[in-house]
Amino acid sequence: MPYKLIKSSIELILAILTAALLAPIPALASSLPDIGNSSELLMSPEDERRLGREFMRQVRASLKLVDDISSNEYIQTLGEKLASQIDTRGQTFTFFIVDDPTINAFAGPARYPSGSIGVHTGLILAAKNEGELSSVIAHEIAHVIQQHYLRSIGSSQNLSIATISAMIAAILLGSQAGGQVGEAVIASTLGGAYQQQLSYSRAHEQEADRVGIEMLAGAGYNPDDMANFFETLLKASKFNQHSIPEFLLTHPVTTSRIADTRGRASSYNFVAARKPPDEQPTAFDLVKTRLAVLSAKDEQQKSLIIEFEKTLAQNKKVSRLKQYEMALHYHQQRNYNKAKQLLRSLLEVEPQRLVYILATAENEIDAKNYRAAVALLENAILIYPDNLALTTLHAKASILNDDALTAIHILENQIRSGRYNAETFKLLASAAQKAGRPSEAYEALGNYHKVLGDFNTAINHFEEALKQPSNDQIRELRLKAIIKQLKDELISIRTPQ
Repeated sequence: MPYKLIKSSIELILAILTAALLAPIPALASSLPDIGNSSELLMSPEDERRLGREFMRQVRASLKLVDDISSNEYIQTLGEKLASQIDTRGQTFTFFIVDDPTINAFAGPARYPSGSIGVHTGLILAAKNEGELSSVIAHEIAHVIQQHYLRSIGSSQNLSIATISAMIAAILLGSQAGGQVGEAVIASTLGGAYQQQLSYSRAHEQEADRVGIEMLAGAGYNPDDMANFFETLLKASKFNQHSIPEFLLTHPVTTSRIADTRGRASSYNFVAARKPPDEQPTAFDLVKTRLAVLSAKDEQQKSLIIEFEKTLAQNKKVSRLKQYEMALHYHQQRNYNKAKQLLRSLLEVEPQRLVYILATAENEIDAKNYRAAVALLENAILIYPDNLALTTLHAKASILNDDALTAIHILENQIRSGRYNAETFKLLASAAQKAGRPSEAYEALGNYHKVLGDFNTAINHFEEALKQPSNDQIRELRLKAIIKQLKDELISIRTPQ
């Protein structure tokens, strides 16, 4: 074929798990099917947790993730909004953005420690509205909730956790050696199953479409947005067969599937929500703008700034979205004063707009106006308590403002709330080190690497924490228990099932 079928190791993992290992499932019912038995017979929750952690470790090692606090806040909030529309049986999710211009999204193979869903920047930029973006995210959420990957595994009598681990390793080896080595190992492992079972993936895709549309409608989006986006992708593939959207390679779209999706959408009585004023950009417009700015080349940014200043000199009206875009360009070019002026004007008309608050705080931090950043964030947290993006920036600004103890208090409270990520522990380590608490700093670094799935490095840091002088015997016992748990975990991962 004139194009590369599967570009990254992640898509290849998912293509195999969804397409190569599927067996026929019963006809779809209108309610969520009973999905607990087949997957749990093969894989215990603890084994599934190991698979989920290994998957995310491979993601971080293989893909470039977007390290932008505002964009990640947006995608996590959107994903949680969609997932809340159906019974997730207590399932939690981690949503993240992959810095990749291709139109794609993927879900991890496990529910634990949380369902992992990645969205490419190319998908966000290609979607016409938030409903279209949401339709893809909802589809991937459905794959996780319906346990499609685990049900696929459960339908194969010859597949074990050890085999899955071997496949992942082979794929990674293949990605480092041009792809052919990994494909050869997979072929020898699976034989002719791929070709024989390929057609059965349609049932899971239909099920994910159905559950995804339910989420879309419940969240207030037009259920037709899923079919609309499918049509856009299908047209793109027909016009340029050498550059087919990657999403279509693992999620085949046909005209009959689009018709089926429209038929399902027609059963919902959609009433469009009142549109915001023309001057008020949507959250979707803002995140698209932000991602476009972050990916812009230096010369392109300078050229845009020149054109913008010409527009200002002519006293032409500038939209809020354009002001936000140019504030980000000025910030990227380290012209913090001009960025501040534009952001201040935006906050004057929308003082509680989170994305403007985050951008202003980041601008103040990078301009080394740490006190101003702390004051802004303290006020914002009163409006948005326990918001991870705000508390992360608040802690960062406090550390830079030589107030490590406040940062420790902020971060420990955030961890107790249950809403934290790896960066939370990394900042806690920095704050503890600055406060003269080396043992706590090592412990925080251990937790940082533990969250990332790097258990060997985590163990090293926990052991360093134990070497520091301490009179807290309870803490020592806790650290020793964590080290033992991680060592046992490493043995379980390496031992064939």
